[in-house]
Amino acid sequence: MAYIFQSIFASEFKSFLGMIRDAGQQTRGYEATFKSLDAFLSEIPGQEKALAEETVGSWLDSLSCKPQSKNRRITHIRVFSRYLTALEIPAFEPEYMREHSDFIPYTFTDDEFLAIIHAADEFLGNQRESTKSSRAFPMLLRILYGCGLRLGEALALRWENVDLGTGILHIRKAKNDKERDVPMDPSLTSLLEIYKKRRLSENPDSVYVFESDRVPGTPYLGWTFRNWFLSVMEQAGISNGRQEKYGRGISPHTLRHYFTYKSFLQAESKGRTLEQFVPYLSAYLGHRSLLETERYLATDYTLYKDSQERMEQSIGDIFPEVDFE
Repeated sequence: MAYIFQSIFASEFKSFLGMIRDAGQQTRGYEATFKSLDAFLSEIPGQEKALAEETVGSWLDSLSCKPQSKNRRITHIRVFSRYLTALEIPAFEPEYMREHSDFIPYTFTDDEFLAIIHAADEFLGNQRESTKSSRAFPMLLRILYGCGLRLGEALALRWENVDLGTGILHIRKAKNDKERDVPMDPSLTSLLEIYKKRRLSENPDSVYVFESDRVPGTPYLGWTFRNWFLSVMEQAGISNGRQEKYGRGISPHTLRHYFTYKSFLQAESKGRTLEQFVPYLSAYLGHRSLLETERYLATDYTLYKDSQERMEQSIGDIFPEVDFE
């Protein structure tokens, strides 16, 4: 049986959901949020036709869920508030909450990363039977770090997605179906150009940048690179054990966190505030929102003690706590 809205916004909830359906979008998330808010509003007698800040805050306080779940509800309410405003109904747009987590992603020290590069180029490359993969994986390692790509995004790269003239990677198969263009540093572009000449000389019909030598026409599998990466870590003398209760072991995704941190340092050295820098970083990484980028910036950088303090102070200015008291 369909839910029947009972609050002062019953007709607006219904018409908004109809508009979303007509646009061919899913309404399940909005429906759950609206049911919760509708039930809350129905308990408040004598309300005016307005979505006040105090009301929204009290409703959010009544929700027994994690900040991440509350932020999903907030997204729905922010969109609905704009809809109400368009109808000339006063409506408050709540700010997002700061998400807390005990999860502690690992990041490399500069010495560790240099050791990894050295092991990738010198040690393991000499031990691999497949000379093609021993050349492909060090290049893939540099792409992951130099561009902050997800492993799946890098493996899905086709040569048609690579513009060496402008030094831009066109990411077409990205998480959340978000396509984006990623510029490379000139030094990385030069390395990729050399790599391309060598790979295409071996296989002129190669489609993927990191095409499997065992199964032509398909990219290497993620687990193949992960196993190689773990072997490189061992060669570099880096332990992959968890150092904290909620810590995360090292994986190729750690390179993405390391890229984020180094980008922060570079922006800081050029006098850019995190407030100016974060929107560009978020777009570069292909994040859906600034909150997703915040989780990367909130990584445990205690190995860089001075930078950790600057990072935490900057994050506090951009992503303040929401206080509904």
